[in-house]
Amino acid sequence: MVINGRNAIEPLYSQPPKSLFTLSRSIGTPAIIYDQVGMKDVVNRMQEDFSLLSNAKLNLAVKAIHTPELLRLYAEWGLGCDVASIGEYELAKKAGFSEITTTNPAYSEKDMGFFHDEDVVLDLDSQSQVKSYGSLYPGTEIGLRIRIPLPPELESNATFGNDSRFGIDILQPGLNEILEKYNLSVTRLHVHTGQMTPESLLFKADYLLAIAEVFEDVHTIDFGGGLFHFYISREKARKSLTMVNGKIKEWVRKNKRTLMTRFEPGGALLAGCGYLVSTIVANEFHSHFNSRIVTVDASAWNLAPWHKPEVMILGDNNDKRIQENKALIAGNTLYEGDFFGKQGNGQLTYFDLDDQHIGEKILFTASGAYTMTNSRRFNRLPLPKEYLLNDDDLKQVGVLQ
Repeated sequence: MVINGRNAIEPLYSQPPKSLFTLSRSIGTPAIIYDQVGMKDVVNRMQEDFSLLSNAKLNLAVKAIHTPELLRLYAEWGLGCDVASIGEYELAKKAGFSEITTTNPAYSEKDMGFFHDEDVVLDLDSQSQVKSYGSLYPGTEIGLRIRIPLPPELESNATFGNDSRFGIDILQPGLNEILEKYNLSVTRLHVHTGQMTPESLLFKADYLLAIAEVFEDVHTIDFGGGLFHFYISREKARKSLTMVNGKIKEWVRKNKRTLMTRFEPGGALLAGCGYLVSTIVANEFHSHFNSRIVTVDASAWNLAPWHKPEVMILGDNNDKRIQENKALIAGNTLYEGDFFGKQGNGQLTYFDLDDQHIGEKILFTASGAYTMTNSRRFNRLPLPKEYLLNDDDLKQVGVLQ
């Protein structure tokens, strides 16, 4: 894209095609539509950005999406992936991913045996897990998930540093003794700190490079995901990647070792390319909330407990609407807290909507990731049918219902 004679950096997400809105009106609800062209655009832009790092690769966090057709697309587009269970591994293997890593809070002996037999190196989360694995498979290689002590200026309500329940405190005594006892070789360092920023990436790079210098067999650093905040400004994100590349080049020169890097987003890859379509089934004013509560035939509690979507009514554009100042959108379950866009602190989100008609469809953005993988069947509400949109072609995917 060129603006005023300069190459402009495209935003991470593309606008959805007009056919999305037309086709959304014709399908039964609830439903989720994934925009395939938009998905590929995000992959292309992330791969372009991470190519600023030598030996870097973009991987998918499979915990964000389990739909087989979508997993196959990501594998075809050259991504690797990270899995958290045997079940996710089997999905990833069937989808055709050439590189599969795994990290989990605690593997059972059965899990350890399965991944060992599959030649998948485990990124272990605690000293007790390292000890358990070493006693079963001495003389093998492992990865370590590291807990990063983010400084206060890099912490927010969307980060997890010292307060994370995951990861090994590298300064805690005892780890080296376990590694030596079982002759374990640490080859990968893995970290997740919630939402990452360009500034926190630089801090994590310094921290992990210092650890990699001590563990002489480390060949890969996985910076994890949490890229929504990282991509608030794609320009700043790219600048930070260039700076990290400089740090790694200096590290490689000093240590005379090759080092690979991995990034494994889930939500940032797919959330903005998925749309939940639902139908309004009730619309009443509530005196306590001083607002209308619009109830739809889906459930935030069942599908979208973390999501903060934008919404729009899929009605006739020629309707003359009465402007409403605000409305709450509730799911159709008997759970009092079933509201869309509910904040982590319990605060409700009031959506700006026109006058809503019962029977009209409503579209939620930011529904592509962590929706079906979060799904539950409270009140036995039906799960959404899933559709993949490729230009004007809409086909049903996932589990056919």
